[in-house]
Amino acid sequence: MHFKGALRLLAVAVVIVVAVMITGCSSSRELSDEGIKESLAGKKTGVDVYTNSSELVATNTSEIKTNLTEGNLESLTSSLAGSLASSDLNYSYINDELMTKIIEYINTPYLYGGTSKSGIDCSAFVQSVIYQAFGIALPRTSLEQSTVGEDVDPEDLQFGDLLFFDTMSKGRVSHVGIYLRDGYFAHSGSRTGVAIADLRSDYYTSKFLKAKRILY
Repeated sequence: MHFKGALRLLAVAVVIVVAVMITGCSSSRELSDEGIKESLAGKKTGVDVYTNSSELVATNTSEIKTNLTEGNLESLTSSLAGSLASSDLNYSYINDELMTKIIEYINTPYLYGGTSKSGIDCSAFVQSVIYQAFGIALPRTSLEQSTVGEDVDPEDLQFGDLLFFDTMSKGRVSHVGIYLRDGYFAHSGSRTGVAIADLRSDYYTSKFLKAKRILY
């Protein structure tokens, strides 16, 4: 699927999501930075890295609300499309593959310890889409994931960067998401499930710790 195809799929997802009103985290091997680059060069496809895990704490799906609005998704889709003109082929490929996988998980309910489309937590969501898109095996927890890749200045964020938050106010990483564009990111929130959130909101601005780049 080409990047424009992914954008069309996003547009369809937007209509569905708005219509039905969609809207903390918990071990696989950790790759070195060089290993990540090698994985991107030789992408694996059709591999399911996950097995069923114990269902620990399920979120009440009746509480799921949408962070996706016609306005912000139109802006996001337009911005992603516009970025293609100034991107090289590798970056366009990253956009296409990763965005497609993210869209597939939208509206998946949050489940602490969950690793599937029936329920997934924040770090498993990130681990899953990155592996399925590029064959890169990130560590299982958000804290471990925060040790991989290169540090990124918040002013230099680009599509695919990992964002880390202290949502439990304990002075350490407890939540992770994937940066998209225009201040928006995808994550599996304990109250929203897999959704699009605004990094510029008061809540996420106050909880943000750092960003890491694993896609080069």
